[in-house]
Amino acid sequence: MKKLSLILILVFAAFSFLKAQQTFLYAEKNGQKLYLDVYKSQNTDIKKPLLIYVFGGGFIMGERYDKAFLPFIKGFNDQGFDLVCIDYRLGLKNQSCKPGIFSFSPLLKAISMAVEDLLSATDFLLKNPKLTGVNAENTVIMGSSAGAITVLQADYSICNGLVEKGLIRDDFRYKGVVAFAGAIFSSKGRIRYRNAAPAPTMMFHGTSDKVVTYKQINLLKWHFTGTKKLTKKFEKHNYPYFTYRYEGLGHEVNFFVERNLDDVSKFIDEYVIQGKKIKKDMTVKDPSIKVKSVSSTKELYKNN
Repeated sequence: MKKLSLILILVFAAFSFLKAQQTFLYAEKNGQKLYLDVYKSQNTDIKKPLLIYVFGGGFIMGERYDKAFLPFIKGFNDQGFDLVCIDYRLGLKNQSCKPGIFSFSPLLKAISMAVEDLLSATDFLLKNPKLTGVNAENTVIMGSSAGAITVLQADYSICNGLVEKGLIRDDFRYKGVVAFAGAIFSSKGRIRYRNAAPAPTMMFHGTSDKVVTYKQINLLKWHFTGTKKLTKKFEKHNYPYFTYRYEGLGHEVNFFVERNLDDVSKFIDEYVIQGKKIKKDMTVKDPSIKVKSVSSTKELYKNN
């Protein structure tokens, strides 16, 4: 009887959590309808920023409603954060030409599409606070793998005046960026924040990542810049950052959102809510961490 009661309680708790989700159509582009899911917390503290999460998948796969996200969504809700998961167009899906050292153009196009969709979703949330029940004026963007590239690139685009006119308010700025195995792409040489400083940024990366570079890949003016080089840039220009390096690990770090939930929450509290201008750099070496993940871009794209 006690066992049955416990099962019923767990089922009810899960149902109650899922009931908090609302889905909205935020845009339609190239004949594709794009949706976002809103997961509301019970928090009434207006200082807590909204979190927008962008999933990974190499710009060829992934879904905003993947059940694997539910534990960390619930974790952030329990800590008082409203969280939104978004769709975006997968620019490399069903494409014969995949990214490589001599073919950056497909990747640049895919990143640009994803960034545009993230900004469109943000704009929808900004314009519809009564409909969605969330305040997007105070937003931290977070992503994994392709999603991490997207959130870093979105902030970079805003800071460099690269956003298409009318896509989002000219004065809008994200309050923070959290990237799990991300990088920034530039077709115009080295990464530079020309018009404004970046939002406080937290970067998680495996030092042996062969899918999204931890270091930098460049060919002439094409630069794909990962966490190692970005940290040097942030340090040089006194931009607030928190770099979390997993020594010896690869692309599996993109799955570590739930594992680092408390670290992200603390980052948001210190860097975003309190506005501290901090620079932190941490290296973790833990041989006990074993997570299955793709080990190279060749493996990622071989069947797509």
